[in-house]
Amino acid sequence: MPGYLKIPENKLFRVSLTSSILLAALILLYALLGRPVFKYSDNLKAEFISTQEKLSESERLIRNFPNPQKEMGELEKKAQELRNMGASTKQLPRLIQSLALPANNLNINVSSIRPRDDLKAENENLPAGVTKIYVEVVMSCSYQTLAEYIKAVNELPTNFIIERLAIEKKEEDAGELDAETKKTPEKNQEKPIELSANLLLSTYMIWEI
Repeated sequence: MPGYLKIPENKLFRVSLTSSILLAALILLYALLGRPVFKYSDNLKAEFISTQEKLSESERLIRNFPNPQKEMGELEKKAQELRNMGASTKQLPRLIQSLALPANNLNINVSSIRPRDDLKAENENLPAGVTKIYVEVVMSCSYQTLAEYIKAVNELPTNFIIERLAIEKKEEDAGELDAETKKTPEKNQEKPIELSANLLLSTYMIWEI
């Protein structure tokens, strides 16, 4: 037809073939390179999100512990207390028995021998593994018997320190003493005065690992 350019059919075929080859090449290139690249990109994105979540969790934990060094010190203190408790549990019965023996030999009326866990050593830089134990002895005896008991405690294999000694006359003896003093002062001087004594002792123990 006049006015139209007629393209040879073989040329149209070559153009269609070339276009098909290019399209196939693009599809193949995407399959070989594009999908792994996109997959790698997705993996990086997922790893980045996971890292961000871990950082956020770490920041939250740090905010909960404003002073990590202080918290570590508290944990170490608690651990030391547990070790000391273990040492006390193992060794205290032996210490109490050693304190009861001289009292029994002197016929002293002992009300109680008990550890004072509420008392702690202050301003003492103790070596690692060493703890200070307090034991309270409550008893009734005379001045002379009390002196003999303290002497016997000082001679024990375990080195005890006298932290405090509180002495008071027993109320019934004090009343009897006042009445007898008015009647027979000479006889009263021969009768030993019964005391109520509260003796606080301390010693050092080494806990076993």
